[in-house]
Amino acid sequence: MSSILAGFLSLLAICGGAVIGLWLAPKLPEHHLTGETGTAVSVSMAVVGTLAALVLGLMVNSASSSFSARTTAIEALAADIIKLNRVLLSYGSETAEARGHLMAYAKAKADEIARPASEVDEVGVDTLHRLEALTEEILRLTPRTDRERYIQARALTLLENMVDARWSLVEKSRMVMPAPFFVMLVAWLSLLFASFGLFAPKNATVMIFLLLGASAIAGCVFIILELGSPSQGLIRPSADPLYKVLRELLITLAPAARPA
Repeated sequence: MSSILAGFLSLLAICGGAVIGLWLAPKLPEHHLTGETGTAVSVSMAVVGTLAALVLGLMVNSASSSFSARTTAIEALAADIIKLNRVLLSYGSETAEARGHLMAYAKAKADEIARPASEVDEVGVDTLHRLEALTEEILRLTPRTDRERYIQARALTLLENMVDARWSLVEKSRMVMPAPFFVMLVAWLSLLFASFGLFAPKNATVMIFLLLGASAIAGCVFIILELGSPSQGLIRPSADPLYKVLRELLITLAPAARPA
């Protein structure tokens, strides 16, 4: 279920609960709407409201953590790419082909992250093959001095960090909200708004604020699903760090290794 559809369904369900409460109020006997009854209903609904608020807060925190983890992984990958490029430059001209593979990988990865997950392979097989080709090029180097051996070892360490960041991006691509959990949460909120409608005065101000409250909660559900699925949807981490790295690689790449 998309985040937009989930938010819209949440809005309909919560508003539906308020409408049921407004519709039911005039049909109940008067002794069901006394102050004591209202107090009892308010106390019981306060428990439901507190429970729903806690769940929403925990879900917002979890979704925000997922979004932040993906953003951090992108920044870490960009930093490792630029470090690897500088290390390969210090090795010498023998790494020109490896740096060409590095630039191709950076461009492919930036384009992959910039597009929604529905438009690309979720595992990123193409970029994985490019990363493997880069590893092969570095392993093919034949260092002759301790300095060159150190540089090669350093390059392989950076490659391992890039692989870790890559798989972190795959793992943090989405947070799944089970359908029964979503239905239960919306049912709590609908019940809460039904209690509001049951005892609320029937005037335009009340209607408007009930609608605004339902819209705010539906917006919260939308934000949770958007942040929890940072590889797709409308809110996604920026690929700008990788595009900045790509511009740096284009500057430092030897002319002979640049693609025609």
